[in-house]
Amino acid sequence: MNRSSDDGGILPDDRPMRLRRHPSFVPVLVEFCDRLIAPLRGQRLMIKLFGQRAPTEIAAHIVMMHMSARKPVERPTLTRLQMRLPGPRQTAAFVAVLRGLSLVTVERDPEDARIRYLVPGPVILEGLRGWLAMHLDCHARLTQSDGLSLRLQDDAALFAETIRQCAGWLCRDNRPLTGFPDLAWTDEHDSGIHLALTLVARSAAGREGVEISTAELATSLGVSRSHIRNLLATMEGRGLLRFGDGRRHLTLTPGFVASVEAWFCHQVCWLAAAAARADRALRPA
Repeated sequence: MNRSSDDGGILPDDRPMRLRRHPSFVPVLVEFCDRLIAPLRGQRLMIKLFGQRAPTEIAAHIVMMHMSARKPVERPTLTRLQMRLPGPRQTAAFVAVLRGLSLVTVERDPEDARIRYLVPGPVILEGLRGWLAMHLDCHARLTQSDGLSLRLQDDAALFAETIRQCAGWLCRDNRPLTGFPDLAWTDEHDSGIHLALTLVARSAAGREGVEISTAELATSLGVSRSHIRNLLATMEGRGLLRFGDGRRHLTLTPGFVASVEAWFCHQVCWLAAAAARADRALRPA
């Protein structure tokens, strides 16, 4: 698989995969999976919303348009958002939910009150900043480089420019996840990828078996027990895991673990490359 390089070209296959040879790879991957889910764990409303792909992508477009706008006509409005995304009614419904939860606010144009700009709130922006910083931190630990994760936390210009450099992420075909069909399949289902990464973290990245409780997983991931059972059964049918001990114990299959490991490597490399481009763009000429 090939992904974008630092200059927008193609990464050699072995560059992301070199991360897997680092002696701390497994604990870093386990920590990554756990930290990725931690902000949503037990937050039923939030994980119900962002456990679905559509509202996550809508929020991403709002953030990108907001952070990238150089002039008012580029700022996000509901109409402009609907022009970018399929399903205008669904988009309007999810924007209404985001506004109702104060995750997105509205700002009227001072020259034309009919124009209402969508503004991502601090929960979304700080959550995204932390998400990016986590990826950069993992990359730095596995490449023994300083990285930009700490600077990203306090440098507003670097954060904004990194978001701009991630514009390609809005195209689903460009995302590292798209290249790994088994993991991408989990993302098609409510909280599916969160379940998969929970199992990866609890199993020490597939090195150990996992005792499961559908009730506990349902509470943690904000879905019903029947949904968890259906997801696990379908994952078993796809060869992603194997049950044992009266279906209270499972192990992840080596092929699925390898897919998660490869996705993780490509994703942290993709985002580290975007941050590196942002850093270069901000340097004086």
